[in-house]
Amino acid sequence: MPSIKMPTPVKRPNSQHYWIRKKVPRRYRKLVGKWEVWRSLKTSDPAEAKRKLGTVNDQIEGEWARLATAAAVAALPMKPPRLPPVEESSNPAPGSEPTALTRQDLLALRAAAHVRIRDGHIAKPPGPGFRTTILLARDVDEAMAEFLEEQGVEISPADLEKFRPMYIQARQDAVDDLRRARLEDDYSPNPVLEKLPKARAAPELDFIKCFEEYASKGGLKGGVDGPTAKRWRPKIRDFCKWLGHRDLAKVTTNDGYRWADHLIDKDYARNSVRLVWIAALSATAGFMVERRRLAQNPFRGIVIRDEVEEPKPGEEPTPPRQKGFTQAEAKIILTATLATPSSMISPEKRAARRWLPWLCAYSGARVNEITSLYPGDVRQDPTSGKWCMMIKPSLEKTSQWREVPIHSHVLEQQDGAFLAYVEERRKLGKPLFYDPARSRGGKPANPQFKKTAERVADWVRDGLGIRNVQPNHAWRHLFKSVARHVKMDREVEGFITGHRPKDSNAGHDYGDRWVATMSAEIEKYPRFDVPALNAPPAPHRVRRRTSDQIAADAAAQAARKASRSKRAA
Repeated sequence: MPSIKMPTPVKRPNSQHYWIRKKVPRRYRKLVGKWEVWRSLKTSDPAEAKRKLGTVNDQIEGEWARLATAAAVAALPMKPPRLPPVEESSNPAPGSEPTALTRQDLLALRAAAHVRIRDGHIAKPPGPGFRTTILLARDVDEAMAEFLEEQGVEISPADLEKFRPMYIQARQDAVDDLRRARLEDDYSPNPVLEKLPKARAAPELDFIKCFEEYASKGGLKGGVDGPTAKRWRPKIRDFCKWLGHRDLAKVTTNDGYRWADHLIDKDYARNSVRLVWIAALSATAGFMVERRRLAQNPFRGIVIRDEVEEPKPGEEPTPPRQKGFTQAEAKIILTATLATPSSMISPEKRAARRWLPWLCAYSGARVNEITSLYPGDVRQDPTSGKWCMMIKPSLEKTSQWREVPIHSHVLEQQDGAFLAYVEERRKLGKPLFYDPARSRGGKPANPQFKKTAERVADWVRDGLGIRNVQPNHAWRHLFKSVARHVKMDREVEGFITGHRPKDSNAGHDYGDRWVATMSAEIEKYPRFDVPALNAPPAPHRVRRRTSDQIAADAAAQAARKASRSKRAA
């Protein structure tokens, strides 16, 4: 059986990016309209080009297959059934949709193509005959794709079809200029260019696309699918919608202040406006300044001052709600972790309810740093013999590995039940608090370990009735409060929680972070007095459904299936 050779990335003389060159099979040539296609891989890195090659190759073959399918359906004598729209990608990058171009945009591109071709040969104009024929004989689609890439223009298929005859005309006009220069020494401006627009109506610097570039190349934690990008992306879009355009080059500082005032008038918290809404805009614009594509950051230095609220006469001021759990709230949650769970929830969910609050309480770690742990991340320090959690950089704020000792109170509970559970998961080859086999194919921005944290938060908020506080992050605040109270070493406590003291200097990074030193500080944290730890475990109860419940559940399931079938039809 003949082997199928995968194309390799190739460089083109006039492009800095790698391309894929693919021969069109004979059965597709009439549909595609050519015998060979080129597609830019949009990267100059050889390794990245090799990684992208397979995806782009599959996209091209998918396009050919869809053309063949469409042609076969069109040839049927009967009316074809309504088919769902075919997407280029099951998970397209946000903000990657090409902006619709106006006729002015297309004509301005025609003028730019004319000038580019003319100026590329004007120093030594080709003579009539063979050389001019060669210049015009180059594949139109190939030359057009190269030109649009150089211009940084992403164009929709519909606009591309409109632009194609304009590009052909621009090429012919440029050749006419070269012919005049060669034969008549006439270098005067072409009157055609005088009639065409000099600039496009499209944004000079598309704010939404700038943000996507910043998310992927600017070192934003988690990249385009991280929590920060997920939170900031709609802020950029909302600003552009409110402003009425997407051109970052036209945005002023006054626009930024008007936007901030608008948000405050809509009752958004001033701290949120400062640290989220304006921060997203400023970070994106700052990245464009770094890339020398924007002269200055219009959002830099915008100040959102806090409002001073004076109490009304005779009204007692209300103190703000503390950020961490109270001791009473912590005791309620930790007691609930020892209750016998329902038999209807998964082992991972039961373990998350049982151990997550204790691990967060005694370490001050962010909840997603715990929910993402694997059994191999719980290990004994070879020097001190202390059991530790290896906190790894993920989609969270932490940017480096750190080793966090586990409080002895966790290890001693129920005769070492936590380490026994870790060993059980190690044998199964699965993470501690979620099962990849239960994944429903969600987006990278919503990994399973985050869903685990959200379910624990729902349990604390709705199941235990503890509200007006962040149900997971409050453990981190409580840990910091207790650390101050018991006078933990400030620097070591920062090693444990992943915080760098604001007034620290380069000496903060000197030396090694010994586990024994951090364990001694963690053990200063007083043990929670939870009487349920000393009580025998309640018997495990299995909830059995009655025959009426089984019939009702079956009817509800049948109704859902019928509803889905109706929507699909």
